[in-house]
Amino acid sequence: MIVIRPIKQKDHDIFSEFSFESLLGMTNLPRNRERLLEKIIHSETSFLEDIQDPGEEEYYFILEDQTTGRIGGTCGILANSAQSFRYCYRIETQPTHAKHLSAPKELKYLKVVENNMSASEVCALYLQPTFRHSGQGRLLSLSRFLFIAAHRQRFRKKIIAEMRGYIDQRQISPFWEGIGRHFCNLSFVELMAQMELDRHFIPEILPQFPIYLSLLSKETQEMIGKTHESTKPATQMLLQENFEFTDDIDIFEGGPILVANTSHIRAIQNSSMAEIEITPEIMAEENEYIIANDRIDFRACFGRIRLISEHKALINEETAHALMVNKGDTIRYVSAH
Repeated sequence: MIVIRPIKQKDHDIFSEFSFESLLGMTNLPRNRERLLEKIIHSETSFLEDIQDPGEEEYYFILEDQTTGRIGGTCGILANSAQSFRYCYRIETQPTHAKHLSAPKELKYLKVVENNMSASEVCALYLQPTFRHSGQGRLLSLSRFLFIAAHRQRFRKKIIAEMRGYIDQRQISPFWEGIGRHFCNLSFVELMAQMELDRHFIPEILPQFPIYLSLLSKETQEMIGKTHESTKPATQMLLQENFEFTDDIDIFEGGPILVANTSHIRAIQNSSMAEIEITPEIMAEENEYIIANDRIDFRACFGRIRLISEHKALINEETAHALMVNKGDTIRYVSAH
């Protein structure tokens, strides 16, 4: 049985492995063991705190195969998106009011803006290649929304997702090469390494004036809002959950930033609660759901449910064990698709 649970300090080694295995540009998984341990400790503290208004909390989760004990992936939620990034490029349009037939009627440009959106953020989604089957990525990603649904006071009214932009096999970001490197002569690899040590220099290397898109090379223009190949499935999944593209993109590799009203996210809006009964049956013929225990000591897994009444449901012993629930406890569930 595959289960999603909060990360613990005992997961430090595998969490560090994930950070080095993940693609360059995942700034919420820094390639630094000490900083990763700090994130785990901060996450453990965040789960324990009595939160009535979201602040600087970070919640990280692990995907675990309970049969083998293997850890296959991680994901996270930041209570405040400003923890992840302070600046982004906004794509804006300026009318030219030009009367000449050959002059464009409007011009698009990139403008550096500070992230002042009151939003939480889903982040740090990584699944090891050997676990990329049977919908495990979907379970890992969507289980976060059941946690948000159960603990709404911990999160803001909007959720954003900063998707990784295009980086080629040589670890080169064409977007960074086309824009950022003119203001900071570091390769993308060198930039990411520098950011893991210190981010205070970032405002110093951002352009102070708007950049007209028409002045950029065609290759750079094509990178604006382009998602990395390996990130496309996650992007599509979020769009299916009612996230939308914004006019904002990442300042380094140009990846898109998605946003959704928390209450309109499918897995939150369509989730239901039920008091449970437990059966030893396998229940192979029942509908499959993503099921969670609705507690701060969070557990989620795929499982089958037989509805007994509007507010009562039957699950089997294996699912109950994975979720650490007993007869009479409450679960939250949503369709897996």
